[in-house]
Amino acid sequence: MSNHYSKIDRRETICGEIEGLRLRTMAEITIDCQEDFEILKEIEEKIINNADLGFDPKVLQILDQEDATRSQIGGLKERLSAGVVTRLFSLGNSIHYGRLRAGKMSDFADVIFRLGLGPSKIYILSLALFFLNPRREFAELAARSFIISSLGKMLAVKMGLKEEEIKKVEIGGIFLKVGKVFMLLYEQKMAKKLEETFISQYYPYLGMRAVEVFNLPEFLNEIISFSLLRFDESSFSVSSIVDLAHSAVDKSFKKYGKFVIQSPMPDLDGILLNSPGSILAAQLDAVGLGSFMEVIPTLTPRQQIQALRKISASK
Repeated sequence: MSNHYSKIDRRETICGEIEGLRLRTMAEITIDCQEDFEILKEIEEKIINNADLGFDPKVLQILDQEDATRSQIGGLKERLSAGVVTRLFSLGNSIHYGRLRAGKMSDFADVIFRLGLGPSKIYILSLALFFLNPRREFAELAARSFIISSLGKMLAVKMGLKEEEIKKVEIGGIFLKVGKVFMLLYEQKMAKKLEETFISQYYPYLGMRAVEVFNLPEFLNEIISFSLLRFDESSFSVSSIVDLAHSAVDKSFKKYGKFVIQSPMPDLDGILLNSPGSILAAQLDAVGLGSFMEVIPTLTPRQQIQALRKISASK
């Protein structure tokens, strides 16, 4: 028997030898063994509960209050890190939020109201976590998350979801991979490498722990712990739409190392003012992650006609 076990990974050996272990389950995420549980517990205690966000997470409680005054929300600006504030302004002023022609907002409270109180809390936490470290792994996670959010929103709008559900898709996409950030921070702090299988299996668990620790909306748990495609009465469920966007983004990053799409783009003649490609690109540019996306331009029928007219006129 010892020869048999010598061929098995140490973690699997420990898991197999533990008798009578009660499987620990959070939503639909099952922790296989005691050793895995101890590692996850250590990540929660040393990283999630003690993450240096550049501000006290308790200041975000004001965003949980529906009756919060404009002055209270505006005062939040001075209590956040400069990097988070800058990216929030860029995000609120991006095409993604309809600021193409309306002019840029300069008041912090306007930005928060534009994004929404609840979503702003999640954006602030996500922006703080994703940019805690300048390493590429963190930036790539941030880029993937923002693309999943924007792409998911587009899908939700096309499927005719209600505004509340569209917002859930949007902020669910942003927070989907936060658990991986905690794992990266743990690897850095403890100078140890986690197995890829461990990361893939358990990053949703840590994301769900963060939902509880930071008092975030419960619906995030369903999105983070996605296990199978679900339909509502006449469309995909919120969690399924996020997963569709997630799959498309991960497939592109695996193949190209970034998100590559074909899309019509705005033109100098004003035939097309914005497009899915330009909106996605603007979203990433707003948070300094534009290098993780490539748009291969295509022409709409109207743009093709205009191009032919220009060719004819030049002859």
